[in-house]
Amino acid sequence: MHPNILQKILDRYIGSFLCFLLGGFQSRVAVQHRYPQRILLIQLSAIGDTVLAVPTIRAIRNRFPNAHVAMIASSINLRYLEGCPYVDQHIPCRLEELLKSPQKLIAFIGALRHQKFDCVIDFEHWARFSALIAYGSGASRRIGFRATGQHRHYLFTDVVDHVAGQHEVVNFLKIARLLGCPIGKIDLEVWLNREEWDWAKEFFNGLGINPNKPVIAIHPEAGRRGEPRRRLPQDRFVALIDALVERYSAQIILTGAPSELEVSQQIAAQTRAPCVVAAGKTDINQLAALFANTDFVICGNCGPMHLAAAAGTPVVALHGPTNPSQWAPWGSGHTIVHVDVPCSPCLNLGFEYGCSALSDGTSPCMHTIQVHEVLKACERYLINGQRRGERLGAGSVFETEMIRCKQTTLPVLR
Repeated sequence: MHPNILQKILDRYIGSFLCFLLGGFQSRVAVQHRYPQRILLIQLSAIGDTVLAVPTIRAIRNRFPNAHVAMIASSINLRYLEGCPYVDQHIPCRLEELLKSPQKLIAFIGALRHQKFDCVIDFEHWARFSALIAYGSGASRRIGFRATGQHRHYLFTDVVDHVAGQHEVVNFLKIARLLGCPIGKIDLEVWLNREEWDWAKEFFNGLGINPNKPVIAIHPEAGRRGEPRRRLPQDRFVALIDALVERYSAQIILTGAPSELEVSQQIAAQTRAPCVVAAGKTDINQLAALFANTDFVICGNCGPMHLAAAAGTPVVALHGPTNPSQWAPWGSGHTIVHVDVPCSPCLNLGFEYGCSALSDGTSPCMHTIQVHEVLKACERYLINGQRRGERLGAGSVFETEMIRCKQTTLPVLR
């Protein structure tokens, strides 16, 4: 059984049961909470959620400048946060290992309790085990989301409603408001050091990139490994690349994690024009530096989409089963290509797809997106002259634009 599937089963059944059970022992007496001295943040899901939580983490740090702030996260999330000035302590967590070993889980919880956190904030909105970790930490104040059907809110002392269709940045900021944090800047951030900028410079120099021609990054995969239902069909990426090169002399770089290398290689092997395969060659911050040196990024709804937006790079975002109102790249200047069919969007929490995948693993609605529609979105930057160095921000003449794909017939499920 795929580890992600096993993890979801354990979380749904055992996690829900434990939330009900332990929630019954929780005191319902209102507690007067003091100024927190030691704050624990939990974010166990993919990189995109962590990127979108940054405005909230920044607001918490500004509200409690003298508090010790620790964060539990996966290794890739902690790598992204290495230069973050808002978090004092990184606590790595490999959830699949903790689920397989009760001894490791008990030791992990014991180590948390030893640190005596007085406030824990769980940024997850569907996983029950993060709520269990929050409960096990021993913190007197536990803040987290209540999402429909997830049963995780029983373990929190303070509950924030997770609203479907509301952008995740806004959902997260409600936690900051609960804590009385003034909301100042709401932009995303990356914190790249000199080595990462130098790596990007050397990478581009080694490719012989012509600065006078467009440089476009395409991140074909979208979502966790083995779950490609947010991905545009590969043949359309091939046609899109050929058109961009032939019409605009674009220089194409295909990005992805090491596990996504095969997808990029297959696309590159089919294009008439050469393109660079950078999949598997970058860590998360090198990828951000790469994005920052491109004119724009084309991708589905995934963590790198939010990373590109945080790096200040325009994104052509391809949305099929996902709701752009909730998951669009944050900020202005992006372009959203969104299918306009009755069953889309079907995702709120990120896993409850409304239909089965096609033989190529993609969702039927992603086949609604046509190459000429994506080209139209790209031409906004190629023709109007938004180029590298003209980063998006306040006063940008480019506002986020929506292109709706209105094909009425979907592929037949087989």
